[in-house]
Amino acid sequence: MDEAKERGASLVEAWVVHENAPAVAAIAADDDAPAPARKAARRGLNVLKSRGVAVPDRRHVAVLTKTGDIAEAWFRPPDGAGTSAFTLGSRSTQGRYRLADVIVKEGVGLVSIAAMQMSRTQLRETFDGIARRFGCPPVSVPIEWARARIAEARRDNEKSGTPLPLGLESHRDLLGPSPKGSPPHPAESWRRRTTMLEQVLERSAKLHAEPEIRSWLPDPASIQSMLVSIGQSVRGEGAREPGAVQTKVREVIEKSTDTFFTGQERARLAQRMKDAAISVAARGAYDQAADLLATEQAVRTLSNDAAPHDVPFLRAFFEKAFGLATARAQAQRGA
Repeated sequence: MDEAKERGASLVEAWVVHENAPAVAAIAADDDAPAPARKAARRGLNVLKSRGVAVPDRRHVAVLTKTGDIAEAWFRPPDGAGTSAFTLGSRSTQGRYRLADVIVKEGVGLVSIAAMQMSRTQLRETFDGIARRFGCPPVSVPIEWARARIAEARRDNEKSGTPLPLGLESHRDLLGPSPKGSPPHPAESWRRRTTMLEQVLERSAKLHAEPEIRSWLPDPASIQSMLVSIGQSVRGEGAREPGAVQTKVREVIEKSTDTFFTGQERARLAQRMKDAAISVAARGAYDQAADLLATEQAVRTLSNDAAPHDVPFLRAFFEKAFGLATARAQAQRGA
């Protein structure tokens, strides 16, 4: 919001239109937010309440620690391997942050915890650097949701047998107790009811252009298996016929998609998609966030007798991998 400056109020108004209650509540509760944005957010909360939209109260956006400092949380969406990060910070009345950067890996649990101290300006510069590197900055999220996800990741450590990282106890006040119940997912406020799911799925492959999803690929073994199968397929005599190569490549890509995206893999991907939607919406890409959530629901509920390759978003994983491999081979030949 600091970067929005005079556009802050307009951004808040857009959040109100799309009923992004957590984001509006966060700005309304942030005394350091630009005054126009804060006023727009407080007006927006009244509008959302009049529509019957559930609005989180102040303690769901930021909480007071035992020392009286304000605790906040930010989230970096998962990469293609399912690794994401939470930054929890305790801000003193002087504006200086004590931070814990928590790295979480899907199916593994907590991977690392790093302690930092910095001013608000330094924190903003750090987030700007992350945005330049990955295409999107960390996103402010309700701290209770962040704590719940970290507690969930700790349970994954027990299942996977991965030792908990050092520093866990020293940040107990920031990580806090696991909230009672399951806090609502921040992306839920961007989910829309749509009667045009077919059109959404038809354009779903374009979601791979979003910075949060651009690097997502199948695992290396699956990519290698696809490339070997394509090589074997196109060496046949039929590959000499016009258009035969493209047909055979597509057949292998479709088969690879169906083999890779089992029910378990689809469920895992759907959670990543939902998490990524937090960042997509925070960047102001509201339509893409809505499409991503609609596609996520379709992926999650795909029946076992359905073909995953019929979902363009899923097929695009292997199309993207094949395109990258082809470009790399061409570059090596030209070198």
